[in-house]
Amino acid sequence: MGESLSVRWQRFLDGLDEAVRRRAPARDRPAGAESDRDISILESCGQAVRQAWTSAPDLFARIDESLDDLAAAVGLTEFETDLVAVTLAADLDPSLAVALDRIRPFGGPKEHPTIGPVLELLGIANVVPQVRAALRPGGSLQLTGLLRVPDTGPFLTRSLVLPDRVAAHLLGDHTPDATLGACLVTPCPLDLPGGGQVLEHWRSGPGLVWVHGPQGSAGLAMVAGAAARLGLEVVAVDLSRADDDPAGRLDAAVLEAVLCGGALIVTGRAEGTGAQLVHRLSEAPVPVAVVAATAWDPAWAGWLPPVVPALRLSDDQRESLWSGQLGERSPDGEVRRDLMALRVTPEEIRAVGDLARSTTENPTAEDLLQAARRLGDQAGTMRRAEVTLDDLVLPASLRGGLEEMIRWGRHRDAVLAQGPLMGRGRGRGIAALFAGGSGTGKTMAAQAIAGSLGLDLYQVDLATVVDKYVGESEKRLAKIFATAERLNCVLFFDEADALFGSRSAVQDAHDRYANLEVSYLLQRLEQFDGIVVLATNLRGNLDSAFTRRLQFILNFPEPDHAGRVALWGAHLQHVAQFDLDDPIDIEALSCVDELSGGVIRNVVLSAAFAAFDDSAGRVGHRHVTSALQRELRKMGRRDRPGIPRRRTPVTQSAADMTAGVTADMTADVVAAGRTVRP
Repeated sequence: MGESLSVRWQRFLDGLDEAVRRRAPARDRPAGAESDRDISILESCGQAVRQAWTSAPDLFARIDESLDDLAAAVGLTEFETDLVAVTLAADLDPSLAVALDRIRPFGGPKEHPTIGPVLELLGIANVVPQVRAALRPGGSLQLTGLLRVPDTGPFLTRSLVLPDRVAAHLLGDHTPDATLGACLVTPCPLDLPGGGQVLEHWRSGPGLVWVHGPQGSAGLAMVAGAAARLGLEVVAVDLSRADDDPAGRLDAAVLEAVLCGGALIVTGRAEGTGAQLVHRLSEAPVPVAVVAATAWDPAWAGWLPPVVPALRLSDDQRESLWSGQLGERSPDGEVRRDLMALRVTPEEIRAVGDLARSTTENPTAEDLLQAARRLGDQAGTMRRAEVTLDDLVLPASLRGGLEEMIRWGRHRDAVLAQGPLMGRGRGRGIAALFAGGSGTGKTMAAQAIAGSLGLDLYQVDLATVVDKYVGESEKRLAKIFATAERLNCVLFFDEADALFGSRSAVQDAHDRYANLEVSYLLQRLEQFDGIVVLATNLRGNLDSAFTRRLQFILNFPEPDHAGRVALWGAHLQHVAQFDLDDPIDIEALSCVDELSGGVIRNVVLSAAFAAFDDSAGRVGHRHVTSALQRELRKMGRRDRPGIPRRRTPVTQSAADMTAGVTADMTADVVAAGRTVRP
C-alpha cells in the first residue's frame, strides 16, 4: 500500500481546509454572524480529519480500490464516485460529519450530510449540469441504490444517504443485506433449452427477460445456468416471501446484484405486483430475469420484453438430480416411479434432499419420497392412500367404471403421446364425478383410485379455500391446482357442489362474483394436467357445463340387501371378540333397508364401545341392535322395538365367524347387481 493518501482523499482534505478558511473572517463580522465557537469547532474538526486520514493510508487505499471496481462495473462518472466517497468518509469519521454539518449555511442539525456542504468540499458549483444529473431520481446513483436522496426540500439542503450495505461492501464485507434473508433463493444452475436465448439477450447489455413456464418448470435453473456461462454471480429472490414490503425487498435485491456485479433473478409473485415493479426491473442496471408462471401482460408497460419459455425437466434430468441426492444408491421399482412422477424443480429436489438428510445421514429413495410430500401447501390434506378396490363393497357396474378410470390413469401418458387426442389447447387431465348419498363410499373410492395408481390423495379443505374477499378464492384454487400438477397426485374435492354450483342470473354483486368463481373453475378444470375427482351428494346442484369436462360420471347408489350383507360382514370382520352367547345375525341386520356403508361402520364402532361396558369387549347382537336403533333415530327414522333374528343364532368362534362372513361377502358381491329381499 502507498505511504500517503491518494489524489482523491488529498483533494477532499484540501477542500475542507478551503471551506474552513472561507469562514475564518467571520470573527470580525458584526453580531449575527457565525460565532467564534462555531469557527473553532470547524477548525478542530478539520485538523482531526486530516490527522485521522493521514494516519491510515492503507485503509483509504483499499476503499479506493473497491470504489474504482464498483464505478467501472456500474459505469459511474468521477463526480458520482466522489459523492459516494465523501458520504462514506462522513459515515466513517465523525469529525468530518460534524464539519459538514457546521458548513451548512442554515437549518438545524441533520443526521446525514447534505448536498450543499458536500459540493463545497468537492469544489463544484451546484449550477453545473452534472450535479443534478447525478442526483436526479433516474440517475445512476439512485437507480443502483448506491446513494439515496430521500428529502424533497431545497436542493442544497437535501440529505445524501449511503446505505449501510454499500458502506460494508466498500470496507470488504460482502454479506448480503439482512432484509433479503427470507427472500434469497439458491438456484441450481443447469444447461437447459432456452438458456441460450437468455444468454443472447444479456450479451447485448442489461435488460429484462421474461421467462414463462408452467408450475414446476426449471426456469430458475435455466436462467442461473445462462448467468454461469457469462461468468455472472446470481442474486435470486422469491418475492412471495416478502408480504410486507415487496418493493423494498426488490430495491435491496437490485443493490445486491450491483455490488456483486451479477445478474438478478426474480421469482414468486413478481407478476402480481403490477406495472410499478416491472418498470423498476426494466431500469435496473444489471441483467434481470423474471421467472413466472403467467405470461407477460401488455398492460404493465408500453414495450415488450424478450419472452423465453421454460420447460419441465426431462425424465433423464430428473433421474440424474434424484440420483445425486441418493449418492451411490439408485431408486428402483415403485419408489423410482413415484419419484420420477413428481413435477418438481431442481431447487425443490435439493430442498427435499436437505430435509431427508436432516433426519437420516444416508436417506433412501423412500425417505426422499416422504420428504417430497411435504412440498404441498396447507390448503388440504396430503396422504398416502393404501386403499384398493378390493377394500370396497360396490355393485359390479360401479366397480367396472372405477377399474376403467384406473386404466386411463395408468396409460394416460402413452395414449396422449400419440397426438392431441384430448384436443389442442386442452390439458391432459382426467376428471371424474362421484355422485351419491352420504356414506356410499365416494371418498373411499377416491382413495382406492389413488392407491391403485400409487399416487397420493390431495383432499381439499374447503374452509381454507372459500374467502369473503373477491378474488382470494380463485388465487387459492390456482395454488391448489398447481400443487396437484407439480406433485402428480389425485386431487379430491369433497362436497364439490359448494364450489362447483350452478351459475345463476345476476341479481346483485354477490351473484356476479359467484359466477366468476364457477367460470374460473370450469376453465381451470379443462386445463388441468392431472387426475381430479369431484364428490357430491347433490348432483343436481352442479353446473351443467361441468358435464362436458368430465370423462367419468359414476353414481354411488344405496346398497341393496346383498350389498348390506357384504358391508355388515366387511365391518364386523375387524371386531376382535364376539359374545358367543349372543351371536350376531347378519341376515337379520341386513333386512333394515336404506343403510349406507358409512352408517353401518358407525353402528359397528358404537357397538364395539358399548361392549366394553358390560361384556369385556365381546360384541353381541344386543350391542349391534342398540347401536343401530340409535343410528336410525339420528337419521330421523322411526324407532324400532328390536331387530328380530331371521335364522338360528350363530355359536361359532370369532375367528370362524370372520372367515364365514368373508365367504358370504364374496358371494353377495357377485349377486349385488339386483335387489334381493327375504
